[in-house]
Amino acid sequence: MAAEQSALWLGLPARARAFQPGLPRVNVLVLLALIPTLMIVGLLAAIGVISVQVSVTDSTLTMKHYVDLYTDPTAYRTFLNTAIFSLVTLAVALAVGIPIAWLVTRTDLPGKNAILSMMTLGLVIPGFFTAMGWLFMFHPRIGVVNQGLMQVLGLQSAPLSIVSIHGMGIVQGLNLAALVFILTSASLRNMDASLEESAQLSGASFAGVLRRVTLPLAFPGILAAALYTLTIGMGAFDVPAIIGMSNRIFTFSTYIYQSTHPLGGLPEYGTPAAFSSFMLALALLLSWWYSRVLIQARKYQIVTGKNYKPRIHSLGPWCVAAWLFIGAYLVFAQLLPLLMLAWTALLPYLQVPSPAALSAVTLKNFQTLSWPLVMRGAGHTAVLAVAAPTLVLIASVIFSRVILRSRSRLRLAFDFVAFLPHAVPSIVFGLGALMISLFVINDLIDLYGTVTLLLIVFSLTHLSFGTRVTNSALINIHTELEEAASVAGASTFTMLKRIVAPLLRPAFVYAWLWLALLTVRELTLSTLLFSPRNITLSVVSWSLFSAGQLGQSAAVGLLLMCCLLPLVLLYYKFGTAAERA
Repeated sequence: MAAEQSALWLGLPARARAFQPGLPRVNVLVLLALIPTLMIVGLLAAIGVISVQVSVTDSTLTMKHYVDLYTDPTAYRTFLNTAIFSLVTLAVALAVGIPIAWLVTRTDLPGKNAILSMMTLGLVIPGFFTAMGWLFMFHPRIGVVNQGLMQVLGLQSAPLSIVSIHGMGIVQGLNLAALVFILTSASLRNMDASLEESAQLSGASFAGVLRRVTLPLAFPGILAAALYTLTIGMGAFDVPAIIGMSNRIFTFSTYIYQSTHPLGGLPEYGTPAAFSSFMLALALLLSWWYSRVLIQARKYQIVTGKNYKPRIHSLGPWCVAAWLFIGAYLVFAQLLPLLMLAWTALLPYLQVPSPAALSAVTLKNFQTLSWPLVMRGAGHTAVLAVAAPTLVLIASVIFSRVILRSRSRLRLAFDFVAFLPHAVPSIVFGLGALMISLFVINDLIDLYGTVTLLLIVFSLTHLSFGTRVTNSALINIHTELEEAASVAGASTFTMLKRIVAPLLRPAFVYAWLWLALLTVRELTLSTLLFSPRNITLSVVSWSLFSAGQLGQSAAVGLLLMCCLLPLVLLYYKFGTAAERA
């Protein structure tokens, strides 16, 4: 019966062939999955090879680069800065994201849908825009807040400064608080209220219930969010580049960029490769810890009935305080930085808001832009925003089919490799791509400085997200549908097109839009692999900022936000519906 229904649905002849779990089809998919797998492994292997060679042109084995890394004061200070920056980022993100998640999921706070939308928007805003906004507000020399305080209070020096490793961590933490909110909301929302009620009946106070019951039950979700946030902090580039690099405050990513793109002299690859190898090992350790947390999460599962509802706490008079807390976060993390970006773009030079400053508002920064350069960057950005998500989803479906539907002995290896870009900082992949394109395949194919190279690296680094989405969606499709299609005579391509693809469409829409947003706002890889042939809008803004053209840089930033706006609206229309589905 299933075969006949499938034959009618597919429009195929009713005569069916015997279903043979046809491993030739799977073998083809295995071969296709091997292509991105070998690319990912090759990029990471290139880092290890360069780190133990005398130079990129001398293959003599040596440990000199690791010795230099151990004895170099700059490298040591960079590692310490990275650790402090990551920990401050983690502390701020958890301190802001978890309370907001609890308020939205476990209280009667009004306006929850609006808060959810604003927190989701926080994930979309490029980090280097908020970093520029904070710099324009709290830089000790040009920051408008410091200028205003010095004028009002008659101070000789700036009272506030964001230009420090702790200041950078605060900005990055506020950026990632929205991510912590998303990652911890599910754990708090799905918690059984009976244990909390039992604790209160036993005489426990609200604080005691929160400390002894609520937080321990949510611990796996919180720890997973913490490890994920810590991994992002270790490899962050945009905030350290905007705020710290011009003041010689380096973290791992900016150290790699500065070493491979020096202002004077020849680029250095050996020591950055050694540093990247060390960070790769650390990232894999955190990834292993993260996987162990997920495996042990079953200890915290609670059997609930179908009428289960989470307990909603009444805030009462504390509702005003809750909204003040959330409002302050949204203002400082999103609204003020974007307003400062617009303010800077509309002024000939940065100045404190005043009637005189308003009279100086002009569009000169937009008029004096190099529009051919801007249009070339916009064109490259558009190509990448369309091609990269599409390529990622195609590769993700192939990986998911092999991992979940085949009997290949390589399926666990494929799953592990697909997870690597999630754990390893993207700049490590960028460094590997830079060295391979320059010194390994440069005689065979001209990839360095091309949009094709960016497309390849973007697709590989986003593969983890794509496979997580397609894995979750494909698990919900029973194999009987595919078996019935095969019995009805459908080829693999027809079965994917007529059965799997329609059922995966909601997840595809959500994943494609989100990947497009990530591609448009990408700065790390675009900057590391930059050349005039592959410049993107984010790199145009970064280049103007590095050259001291703050107004023009902010103007390009506003143009990039205009490019993001249609994708954001589409995401809210289709992506949130896909999440609900």
